[in-house]
Amino acid sequence: MATARVSESVDKNADEVFALLGNFGVVKSDLIKDLKMHGSGIGCVRELTLADGAKLMERMENHDTNTRTLTYSIQGDDHPLPFKAYVATLVVTPTGPKQCRVDWFGNFEPKGVPEADAIKLAQGIYTGAIKATVKMLAS
Repeated sequence: MATARVSESVDKNADEVFALLGNFGVVKSDLIKDLKMHGSGIGCVRELTLADGAKLMERMENHDTNTRTLTYSIQGDDHPLPFKAYVATLVVTPTGPKQCRVDWFGNFEPKGVPEADAIKLAQGIYTGAIKATVKMLAS
């Protein structure tokens, strides 16, 4: 089992950061062309259509606003990402009145690529989502 980890300091309020980053129905990324939600709350599934038209299904496993924690999993192995048995968690922790730390980690089996390449891709996804969230909060 491989683990990808990112820990980023953010100069924004933790509740504001989690309100966006922890919102399972919102994904900001140049890689995502479309998002459809199926259901709501824990157990809901988001269907992502990637820029190349490929689809990816992710299920919300846990969402806790008190601890600012979101856990989700990729459903099935019929998707273009190099991950099997993928489960990721992000946690937003206050470090000051207008500062926080985002810790995001994913556990998975690499699929079709070396472990280091799969880890690097996951880290890039996490970092990109954090940067997009900070940019949205700045506007």
